[in-house]
Amino acid sequence: MKNIRKIDARPKITGTLKFTDDYKYPDILHGCFLYANFDHGNLKKIIYPSGFDPNDFIIVGASDIPGSNIVPEPEPDQPFLVDSEVMHYGQIILGIAHPDRSYLRNFCRQIKLDFQPLPAIIDVKECLDDLANKFGRQLILDNRTGTEPDDNLLRTHGIYYTPHQEQAYLETQGMIAWFEEEQKIMHILGTMQCPFFVKEAVESLMGDAASDVIVRTAEGIGGAFGGKEDFPNIIAGVAALLAYKSKKRVKIILDREDDILITTKRHPSRIEIETYADKITGKIHKMEIDYRLDAGAYQTLSPVVLSRGVLHAFGAYEINECYVRGSLLRSNTPSNGAFRGFGAPQAFFAVESHLDRMAAQLNKDPVELRKINLLKQGSRMPTSQLINDNNLAECFDRVLKNSDYRNKVASFAEFNKTHKDKKGIGVSVCFHGGGYTGNGEKILKSKVKITLYRDGLVKVFVANTDMGQGAHTTLAQIVSEELDHPLGKTTVQIPDTSLTPNSGPTVASRTIYIVGTLLQKLSRKIKTELKFTNLEQFISENQDIFPKSFEFEFEPDPSVEFNDQTYQGTGYKDYSWAACVCELYFNALTYKTDLTRIWNVIDIGRPVNRKIAEGQVEGGVVQAMGYALTEFGYKKDQGRMRGFTDYTLPSTYDIPIIEIEFINQESTLAKGLGEIPMDYPAPAIRNAFFNATGVFLDEIPLTPERIRKKLSEQIGDSSRKIY
Repeated sequence: MKNIRKIDARPKITGTLKFTDDYKYPDILHGCFLYANFDHGNLKKIIYPSGFDPNDFIIVGASDIPGSNIVPEPEPDQPFLVDSEVMHYGQIILGIAHPDRSYLRNFCRQIKLDFQPLPAIIDVKECLDDLANKFGRQLILDNRTGTEPDDNLLRTHGIYYTPHQEQAYLETQGMIAWFEEEQKIMHILGTMQCPFFVKEAVESLMGDAASDVIVRTAEGIGGAFGGKEDFPNIIAGVAALLAYKSKKRVKIILDREDDILITTKRHPSRIEIETYADKITGKIHKMEIDYRLDAGAYQTLSPVVLSRGVLHAFGAYEINECYVRGSLLRSNTPSNGAFRGFGAPQAFFAVESHLDRMAAQLNKDPVELRKINLLKQGSRMPTSQLINDNNLAECFDRVLKNSDYRNKVASFAEFNKTHKDKKGIGVSVCFHGGGYTGNGEKILKSKVKITLYRDGLVKVFVANTDMGQGAHTTLAQIVSEELDHPLGKTTVQIPDTSLTPNSGPTVASRTIYIVGTLLQKLSRKIKTELKFTNLEQFISENQDIFPKSFEFEFEPDPSVEFNDQTYQGTGYKDYSWAACVCELYFNALTYKTDLTRIWNVIDIGRPVNRKIAEGQVEGGVVQAMGYALTEFGYKKDQGRMRGFTDYTLPSTYDIPIIEIEFINQESTLAKGLGEIPMDYPAPAIRNAFFNATGVFLDEIPLTPERIRKKLSEQIGDSSRKIY
């Protein structure tokens, strides 16, 4: 483990690293979308504004698509462009291009749509509360015995809601496309997480009109967090269609308002939990969970998000009998998709909030209740998967010690007796499976390549993108350390589908865990095959055999089995574990909640680069803090938020002191890190608020308006129990 500066740090500081909009070409066309400004209806007519000649623009619609008009995603149900029925506000109807970007925008803003309105579901709770809106396959995890709970068990019931969340990446969505007519090759350059996903999508859209599609990422990718997993397929498809029709380069860069309005977001959720626990010991005997996600108008990636959500819904606890039903519900809103955590943050908000509700009913300390039920070595998950370590318990013990939890609980209780303002402290625990769910990695069969050149350069070829998380630094570091070769002579090729093998998408906490492990194994294979003690010297003495390339493919562990129908078996081969304590201050006058400090203890095995790992935790904690306290992407009477004026992100002023400790660092395995810091802070913050005020909120964010309303309800009915 070394602290190596990110390889792109200096170019980003000096401004020499190119992001998508930094690529300039002569005679380029700028593209934009005409998208629906209504929620549901049949499109009757497009009315172009007077004063403009539509023939001055390149315009493409569904009828211009030479191949398929369906985006090939896990669930291929979303069209690239509207044919007749509009299913949600923001659905793309036309792609339009012109050399003058300002003139283009002016034209697009004045286009009118004539449509026949149809009934629409746009309210999140209206969608989630009615299973009649269900679509797609329901997922069932069931290990119940059929016995009824006895009278010695206490029933606890709760329904928990989480909202949309905006990825808020620094760089908005953008693509550049051009078509080599002679060779029939479509080129795509842009900001994305999954170059091979984009390649497949554009190939499907172009059909026989293109003999090949080559996809490259820009030098720099200004953040993604899951938001650039599937939507780039659509923007690349429309850009390609415009380039094909115009025979020119076309660049589409979304304005921030458009990006917020029409791209994918975190799924809102409704999670209902019923538990039966021993009244004396607090041991949970039975848990039933109804896990629902608002998928939006199309399923796209939602079945995969649902799958992970179901496999994390029961929390980090050993449950004798567990039943989880996972459902996707349809609304007339833009499709929701991937976002850091991928269904797990919703699950942990619900189950960790529920544990505090149980503790209050059982009159037990929330920490002790968790310890009684915590997964430990020898435990089995409801999926039947055996736990082989006690790293979660160690995380929990360490975070309680680091935060001085016991003394804080007592001192805050004394403070709260004599002050209108309140102090609170809360806990949460969680786990996160690394890599694709179940059999996903077996199906994907990721490949990596390393090439050794005559000048001693070692180049790594993978499809995984560096979107600011430092992936290319850490992957180069893994190879450099394994080959004992200078890091300055170890580089990572910018992803390019014509050069790099398909190592899979940059998602699911898999880049270091899966791809990094493959590169580590390939590096060892190179050492064994070439039998060198010093690689630079070996290359200089054997110039005739270089450049030389080596490849390696993912090899499934034969002991890992998962049943996609029953959800029994090994959902994920390896888990990262985490525990959290946070403290906050509640202002009784303004109803504002300020997070003051948060302690994080995490097991990710071996951190490849500690500074980068710490940065990942800090970033995830701040995103989760926004999720818990300020961020929501939709209002019933206003629709989606339209910018960072009304979508309230945490500022630097709001960020608390963040304490981080990694355990199990001597491990030879580097496990997933990217997502787990997003999973646990929100419920810990909510639980700290409950500790401070005695007010149980089952919905985030904890805005002053929501808190004031809940307090008013409590004051209005003094006999009402909060828990």
